[in-house]
Amino acid sequence: MKFNVSISEVLKTKTKQKIVKFLLNHNALMSEREIASVLKVSHMSVNRTMRDLKALNFIDMVSAGNSYLWRVNKKSYSYGVLFEMVKNISRIITPIDDLKLLLLKNLRSSAVKKAVLFGSVAKKKEMPDSDIDIFILISNKQSRKKLELILDKLSRACLDKYGNRLSPYILTKREMDNKKNLKIIEEVSKGIQIIPEQSDF
Repeated sequence: MKFNVSISEVLKTKTKQKIVKFLLNHNALMSEREIASVLKVSHMSVNRTMRDLKALNFIDMVSAGNSYLWRVNKKSYSYGVLFEMVKNISRIITPIDDLKLLLLKNLRSSAVKKAVLFGSVAKKKEMPDSDIDIFILISNKQSRKKLELILDKLSRACLDKYGNRLSPYILTKREMDNKKNLKIIEEVSKGIQIIPEQSDF
């Protein structure tokens, strides 16, 4: 194997991560074309990745007639390292999923009937300093004061964690009925629902 290399280089693209993760979970001998077909990636991508992995002694090659089959070498140094690296990568959640969890954790209360992430973040068109637009439906005006304390804490958490300001848009059910024809309500209807979970807007 090559000794003066960084093994992390073999995971530098999503396609390579996909191939390595697949190989770590399959013991059977497979050709490059079979791997490409199963993963729905190009044969060329598999071929390049297999060359890199062979140089790291991560895989063994077996001749089968006019073709070659590959199998993971579980005794190799690279296997142990890549196994741990892929396991750790799998634990990492995306920034948007982390944001959704933060919003759900903080807004889950009797005062909040519905919470929807909308605007540029929901559309995947945000800039680094874009506001986090969140629509919140409350049962009545009395719930607003209770919610203000929660939002103050949540807003600081968002700014510290992501560098983005929280921009809440709060309405009671009656207020929403009166504003249902506004463009912003249409925007909200296309957003990412946080509360209730897994429910249609």
